[in-house]
Amino acid sequence: MIRRTGISAAFWALAVVASAQSGVVKEIVIRGNQKVSKEAIVAAMRTKVGQAYLQENLDRDQKNLLDLGFFQAASVRGTPLEGNQWQVTVEVAEWPEIKEIRVVGNTVVKTDDIVKAIHDYITPGTVFNEKSVRPAADAIQALYTKKGYYAGPGLITDFGPMRESPNTINIEIDEVRVGTVSVQGVKTTRSSVMRRLIKTRTGDVFSPTKWTNDLRRLINTQWFESVKWVDADQQEPDRVNLVANVKETRTGQFNIGLQLDPQNSLAGILRLSDTNFRGTGQTVGFNFTQATRASGPSVDFDYVNPFFDHKDTTLRASLYSRVVFRFTNAFTSSSPSNSDDDYNERRTGGTVGFSRLINDTVSAGFSGRFEDVKTNNITSNGADRFIQQDGQVGVISLGIQDNRRDRDIDATHGDWKRIDIEPGYSNITRVGGAATGTNVLGNNTFLRTSLEYRAYMTDQGRLDPHNMDATKRVLALRVRYGAISGVVPFFEQFFVGGSDTLRGYAQDRFWGRNQFLSTAELRFPLQKSFSVIGFVDYGGAWGGYNSVNDFIQSPNFKLHLGYGGGLSFRTPLGPIRVDLGFDENGHSRTHFLIGTSF
Repeated sequence: MIRRTGISAAFWALAVVASAQSGVVKEIVIRGNQKVSKEAIVAAMRTKVGQAYLQENLDRDQKNLLDLGFFQAASVRGTPLEGNQWQVTVEVAEWPEIKEIRVVGNTVVKTDDIVKAIHDYITPGTVFNEKSVRPAADAIQALYTKKGYYAGPGLITDFGPMRESPNTINIEIDEVRVGTVSVQGVKTTRSSVMRRLIKTRTGDVFSPTKWTNDLRRLINTQWFESVKWVDADQQEPDRVNLVANVKETRTGQFNIGLQLDPQNSLAGILRLSDTNFRGTGQTVGFNFTQATRASGPSVDFDYVNPFFDHKDTTLRASLYSRVVFRFTNAFTSSSPSNSDDDYNERRTGGTVGFSRLINDTVSAGFSGRFEDVKTNNITSNGADRFIQQDGQVGVISLGIQDNRRDRDIDATHGDWKRIDIEPGYSNITRVGGAATGTNVLGNNTFLRTSLEYRAYMTDQGRLDPHNMDATKRVLALRVRYGAISGVVPFFEQFFVGGSDTLRGYAQDRFWGRNQFLSTAELRFPLQKSFSVIGFVDYGGAWGGYNSVNDFIQSPNFKLHLGYGGGLSFRTPLGPIRVDLGFDENGHSRTHFLIGTSF
């Protein structure tokens, strides 16, 4: 009996609660709103006129209204009316209307740019919405990141209405600045040179992009075997100390001995060079070569100063008297020639040029070249075995390039674009061989235009600035096009064929007033200093001088296929390539290259 009485009491209590929440909503009264419409408020509520009155819906409505972000406070309560009906009263306190946006602390990003970036979230003339703070802050961080600056979680320290001026939105930015900048491992390179290479300074707003460019500039000098960004102790939350660790490599060379010249005969060499002379960053070089089957020695003097003035203008100058083997193996199809009647050209002259960075990636430059050209050792050649065009030539080169590679040697990501315009002048005084009858004699002008594009892709992620010399699998692509107008000497045409253009073919196998070349390489590193490479070359040159001996030329557009594989080695003196190439007929040829193909 006692048990039944307890159960009955429980049911009676539930009934009382249910009766208290029963009934119908007769009206909804909204108070306190100024900018936010009643329709918008009602739309956010579960409670509707004519529907059942439920307290749980009122509790949820209050939360939903606060979640809109337009209100500092919201209250939803019910008042009973006659006939089991209810009045629901909604009282809200809106955030103030935005009349002004105040940004403080920003120095490297303009206030107008920040206001524009948050326009979709924070706009004068609208009610402030606290739910817009996070996406607006994200937009500001994205803007800083886009401009290359650090945009961590501590970038924005305050974002909201000012207490003393509620209609003003206050955005406070705390930009992280550079504390100290130091380089470990430098023994030879002068500190003044390091300051020219590293542009980041103490007190600068920290830019990971700028610091990465500094590290890239170091690795591109090829004075350092490795360049790494080392984490340093950070004493202050708004300061970052930067440390680069480098390992210098040997930049000087002294070689004396014998080597094979392009005609596979012995040549004596004496070579002195240093690409970081006495730690100044300047390049000086002297090269002397005397071949057993050439017309006298070849001599070169080279000088490069990458810091010619306070704007880091690069000066390049060269004086030379060289014996040039225009065609390796003297027009034979594949095997080395043993003939004593091979001819060569002696080029005596010099070049001087200047280049300067316009921004972090774009540079422009101009140079001048003057040469006297003389063809040698042609007395016993047949009329179709050589092209003689002796005289003088002068060329001015105007070039602009955009280099967005992560590093210049063995790039893993980015691209490289360049255009060159080269007006030239020639004074040819003597012609012979296959050039007899051409109109190149006398004074003439020509214009050579060249365009080139390179791209690098990897599936192993971007290069980590903490390890700038890391190796990755890379797909490398190159496309080159050139055209010449005017009367151009034979030796100023485009030449295609050999280790750095069209592999599987003899050096300078194709020539003409026009050229097109495309290359794809897959580069697979087996270890840091050793890679295997597969390549496909497709290109040619056409529309030039006559065919000579076995080197048949095309007057019209015609391209040729080359393909094969190779090995690349990193050495203290730079990369070395050995490629085995096949032409479109399946004939093979081995190519050696000091450096990289592109």
